[in-house]
Amino acid sequence: MSQWPHQSVVDDFYGDPRGKNGEPNPAWVEANIVRLSTPWELVTAWDFQRVSAIRIHKKCKTSLNRVFGTIWDASGQSQQKINEWGMNLYAGGFNFRLMRGGTRLSMHSWGCAVDFDSARNGFGDATPNFANIPQVRSAFDAEGWTWGGTWRKPDGMHWQAADV
Repeated sequence: MSQWPHQSVVDDFYGDPRGKNGEPNPAWVEANIVRLSTPWELVTAWDFQRVSAIRIHKKCKTSLNRVFGTIWDASGQSQQKINEWGMNLYAGGFNFRLMRGGTRLSMHSWGCAVDFDSARNGFGDATPNFANIPQVRSAFDAEGWTWGGTWRKPDGMHWQAADV
């Protein structure tokens, strides 16, 4: 299992993504954000456009690749099963922004968080669909990723490589 930092010290582990004027630091992005493809077809959750790769921090790439491999194998390498689970519906990776309703940066700003199937796993939904898909949850759990579906204000679409 991978060892991920606590949210309070992500700068120490992933580096500081902050640039000038509330923008990401372009040099940090260039040095740290990489692309990772899934073994299945991936589309955006909002308009179903094809996604060729997810942008993620380079320190998360190998772990997330193992997560995807485990999920793909658990599905029987079936695109149909992936679609049923909602893992084909990409809702976010690296995105320099604040937490919803907050003043601190989201874990997406470090490229250490990913979101899937936002429609059935909405922010604040106490009954996220992923709660019923142990194959997906166990794949992330095996790599030490934190699932937002169990938080006080659930975020069932969200996994992050940082402890809370």
